[in-house]
Amino acid sequence: MLNEPLIKITIPPGSSLSEADYLDFLRRAYRLFRGFPQFLAPDENLDELELSHIIPTVPETIISIYVGINDAACNKGLVAPFLVRHGHNNVFVFDPQVFPGGKNVPSGAADAREILNGFEPPNSSWNPEWTYVMINDPARTPSSLWKERGYIDMIAAKFEDFTLLTGEEKSKICFFIDESAFDHPVNRSREYLEEARRRGEKTAHEFTVPKGLEGETDSLIPVILRTGEKLYVATPDFRPCAHAWSNIHAGNEDYAVVNENSAVPLDLIIAKPPLNPRYSAGLIPAKGSADMTTDAFYRGKMVVRQPLLQGKMKG
Repeated sequence: MLNEPLIKITIPPGSSLSEADYLDFLRRAYRLFRGFPQFLAPDENLDELELSHIIPTVPETIISIYVGINDAACNKGLVAPFLVRHGHNNVFVFDPQVFPGGKNVPSGAADAREILNGFEPPNSSWNPEWTYVMINDPARTPSSLWKERGYIDMIAAKFEDFTLLTGEEKSKICFFIDESAFDHPVNRSREYLEEARRRGEKTAHEFTVPKGLEGETDSLIPVILRTGEKLYVATPDFRPCAHAWSNIHAGNEDYAVVNENSAVPLDLIIAKPPLNPRYSAGLIPAKGSADMTTDAFYRGKMVVRQPLLQGKMKG
């Protein structure tokens, strides 16, 4: 039965929305998730949903997430007027006695804390005093960082597969993605994506990019999926795959529901070197959706990643 959340919503500083606005969006998302059997068991209520406002000064960047599972693989339902541009970066962990962080990190990498607001190690077994870095030079490869002195471990970034669940007659949505995603074998096998790209080229101009986020979709390829079609968010070389979407269209009656299946790339996990026993004792692997560790946003310093309302299954 639908009811009010038992946990009070924490409104972030600078928010453009009121508590009533947040509750209204949460109720709408709950009703939309209820329309699909893969979300929300009969007795689950609003407290199952996660609510975040990615850039609080921009109303349209609100998002509600239903997390079904979050382990080696992750399954989520997503409702968001505008999904801000981001990618998923592998994170490499180093001994701070070798690389203290800040500007003192391996060449071709950047300290994750300097580019991400709210950076968190994946769980409490990962020492927060370690140095966490992301590749920022295309010439750098994971294997080259594994060979650096002081390397401890790698937290692999997930690959995502989006499925559009909502019919276009109710809610038009345009996905935007790095062109390299279409080189991935999964997307190459989906012949319908050629037509989805043509639809995107013709009608992307109908979709709104919110005020304050101008340029958010620049250089990305617009893709308009039909109900049930999928878009794999990954590149063949394990690099971040920038993506976003706009669900803001003059003809929309409601928000779209997107399903996300994600997992870490097994090939990369198998290839990485064994852990140094000096650091590995008690180290618990990251779950399939280590978002607070691996997400990298186009406007990272504007982003608030802590949820306003944390669902019962952490996403």
